[in-house]
Amino acid sequence: MFFEYTLIGLPEKIWSVFVAIISLIIGVMDMGTPTVTPEVEYIRQDQFLLLDATYSGQGVATDGEYYYTSGSLTAFDSACLAKWDAETMELCVKNDDAIPSEYREKYNTDHVGGISYYNGLIYAAVENKAEDFPLIITYDARTLKVVEVYEVEGELLPDGIPWCAVDAANGYIYTSQFNEAEYIVAYDLYTMEFSHMLPLSEKILRVQGGEVYDGKLYLSNDAKDSNDDSIYIVDLGNGDVTKLCTRSLPSMAGNEAEDITVYPMADGTLIHVLDYNKTIGVYLRHYTVK
Repeated sequence: MFFEYTLIGLPEKIWSVFVAIISLIIGVMDMGTPTVTPEVEYIRQDQFLLLDATYSGQGVATDGEYYYTSGSLTAFDSACLAKWDAETMELCVKNDDAIPSEYREKYNTDHVGGISYYNGLIYAAVENKAEDFPLIITYDARTLKVVEVYEVEGELLPDGIPWCAVDAANGYIYTSQFNEAEYIVAYDLYTMEFSHMLPLSEKILRVQGGEVYDGKLYLSNDAKDSNDDSIYIVDLGNGDVTKLCTRSLPSMAGNEAEDITVYPMADGTLIHVLDYNKTIGVYLRHYTVK
C-alpha cells in the first residue's frame, strides 16, 4: 500500500522510485571490478544498495544454499541480520533487532560484526559501544531469532570482538582483537569458555573477519588508508601466517573490507568477501583459488 513506510520514513512507492533512480546512477558511475594478485581469480559480485546494505555491511556466512549477512548502523541504532537465496540473492528472512533489549539497555550493546554458520545456527560477534563487553550470540538460521547469548572472556579482546569463526572439527570458535592482532583467541564451541591462545607468526592489522575451511583459518584484512586489502591464511597447528592475496578495490570515496566466508559454491567460487564501498553500498565479491 502507498502509506506503508520504509526504515527511513519514505512511503513505499516513493522509496521504490528512489531505489530505481539510485540504481540507474550506479550503473552509469560503475567504477569497474577488483583486481587481485595471481593466487586467486575474481569471478563476480553481488551488490546491496540502500536498505539492503543496512543488513549486509558487517558479516557474511553461508551454508551453500543461503548467504547470511549482518549489518550495524549505530547512527540509526540498527543491528540486523538477513538471509538471502544464494542463487537469486533475494531476501528471504530478516531480523531488524538482532540484539536482546536487556543487553542494549544495560551494556549499550549496539554492534553485530562478523558471523559464522554451523549446524543450523548463526554465530555472531557482538559488542558494545565501549568495546569492553564482548558477546557471541547464536541465532536460528531458519528464522534468525536469538537462540543463546554467551558473555565471553574479554581480557584478550581489548578493542571489542570484530568477528568469530567456527572450527567444528576441533570444537572451537575463534576470534581476535581488531587492530594489531598478535594471537587468535579460542573458545570451546559448546560452552564458550576460554580454551587457549594461538600466537601468530606475524601481526595482522585490522582483522575484519574470519572463516575456517579445510583445517585453515582465513582472515579478511582491511588496510586503513588504502583500497589494497588482503586475505591471510593461518595454520591452526602452529599459528604460521601466509598472505593468500591482495585485492585492489575500485572506489571513489574509499572502501572497507569486511567479513569473509569460505565455501565451495555451485558456480565454482570458494572465497566470498564483503566490501563496504563508502560511495554506493556493499558488495559481496566471489573468488576462486588457483
